[in-house]
Amino acid sequence: MNNSKFNIFINKKTISIFDRGFNYGDGVFETILVKDLCPLYLKEHIRRLHKGCAKLKIQKPSLLIIKNNIKKCIGKSNNCIIKIILTRGSGNFGYEFINSVKPNLYFVKIKNNKKENNVISSVNLGIAKYKIKENTYLSRIKHMNRIDQVLIASELNKSKKFSDLLVINKGLIIETLASNIFFVKENKNNLIFYTPRLDNYGVDGVMRNIIISYLKKKKYKIYITNIPFTTINSYSYCFKVNTIKGLVFIDRIEKKKFSKADMLYNVFNNFIYA
Repeated sequence: MNNSKFNIFINKKTISIFDRGFNYGDGVFETILVKDLCPLYLKEHIRRLHKGCAKLKIQKPSLLIIKNNIKKCIGKSNNCIIKIILTRGSGNFGYEFINSVKPNLYFVKIKNNKKENNVISSVNLGIAKYKIKENTYLSRIKHMNRIDQVLIASELNKSKKFSDLLVINKGLIIETLASNIFFVKENKNNLIFYTPRLDNYGVDGVMRNIIISYLKKKKYKIYITNIPFTTINSYSYCFKVNTIKGLVFIDRIEKKKFSKADMLYNVFNNFIYA
């Protein structure tokens, strides 16, 4: 399907060999949970997509274009996942491109495996051996070059002990493989929340920002700060978040065991999908 400014593809099964997203990771993407025909946190996802476009200097699709095509992509599926992929477009092989290249905008519907998402088991994290590289310019956005995450996932595939891996660099906690992470201290029945800064690494998750805003609204103390791995014994609770699986409490990071998060269930009831 052609638009005056974008080539738009809905549930397309193939991709051009000349697409720059395929060749160079030259693009951005968002993965959105659809519940009862409603794409959750759509404006927040589009806001991050637009930030990525600005960083990569790719034309931004409007809210209307995205909304209309998500609706077409969802069809009659009440509950699913929609992946939006925006690449700079297709062209000749080589890094250079002409300024008039038309971006390719893909909408892909993915079956949401609820059984897999809702399995309640012990959530134990290991430590990724691979160290992601510092990139101040590209940190926070969701660009298509995710080779760091692929290498971490290959480590996780070899492990039967852990359900996820913690990503650390220069001794500082960044995130997990595909989620942002929070730590909680309990002081005289007061809860204080901490989450890592993402100035040089990591993805600025949509759910991360929703949780931060929610905690501020509820008048909890929330610190966005550097968190050395050596300090994890000082925290009572830990949880990770992303928009597809919601909020998941972490039981253990290697030898550090976190307390049962019963008192946090009421605080985060709306964000716990399982």
